[in-house]
Amino acid sequence: MNRENRVLNIEFRHLRALVAVAEDLNFTRAAERLRTTQPSLSRTIASLEQILGTVLVRRDRQSVNLTADGTRLLAYAQLALSALQEGADAVTGPPLVLRICFAGVVAEITGPAVKAFEGMHPGIEVDIRRYDDPMARLLEGRCHLAILLGSPKNPALETLALTEEVRMAALPASHRLAGQDTIALKELSRETLVINVLAGTTSVNLWDESDMPTKIVRVRNIDEWMEAIALGRGIGVTPASTARFYSHPQIAFRTLSDAPRVPVVLAWRKGDPHPNIPDFAEAVRLSLT
Repeated sequence: MNRENRVLNIEFRHLRALVAVAEDLNFTRAAERLRTTQPSLSRTIASLEQILGTVLVRRDRQSVNLTADGTRLLAYAQLALSALQEGADAVTGPPLVLRICFAGVVAEITGPAVKAFEGMHPGIEVDIRRYDDPMARLLEGRCHLAILLGSPKNPALETLALTEEVRMAALPASHRLAGQDTIALKELSRETLVINVLAGTTSVNLWDESDMPTKIVRVRNIDEWMEAIALGRGIGVTPASTARFYSHPQIAFRTLSDAPRVPVVLAWRKGDPHPNIPDFAEAVRLSLT
């Protein structure tokens, strides 16, 4: 079956079945939620697998799990179902909702942009959501736009540059450099570096190879990042907005004199049909002038 025919043969019942199985990891519960029978649900999944020519779900007596192909397809299935729901709501339901996601450190941009947009489009509801990893939520379809720190290298996204932020070193209060107003990257040579692997903007590539941090401590959110530094497990490098929105008595933030600035961008998915994405982008431009 060629590529075009495969796509034409996929129905929304296939996508709903995959999403239900992925969320419940149990065919009986997923079937109950879809108001169908377990054998019927199994046949629907088997039909989708046959269309695509790959196994999407593995199950035995003890467990149900998606395969790697199933996991890849899941994100697109969720996005397709979300788009269909929004399309139906646009015709028959309440006014459209525009969902904006952001990390806490860029809240100072989000607020003025939303106010500008609501002033221009008072009939549109804006739903603002904070996530530790807003880009992942954008790609999953949980929001229509995201304000991101750093420039995403993802061909599925469109971006609009908003501003840039100075980088700062986050040091344990007792660190030998905490008394300085500014610090050069070389002065942090061979330090242990704490990195937020989900939404951080820092890697060892900031340094020359001869000066790279000797060890990395990996964390998954801003709270873990702050705590690791406060406990003296390493140093961090972060945009200046982190210092403005977070504080800790055991952490000293100091400006890095020679580190490249961090871009702040507005991002949205290419081809997203929501009609107000261009309007919000324009509101952001106006709020920054």
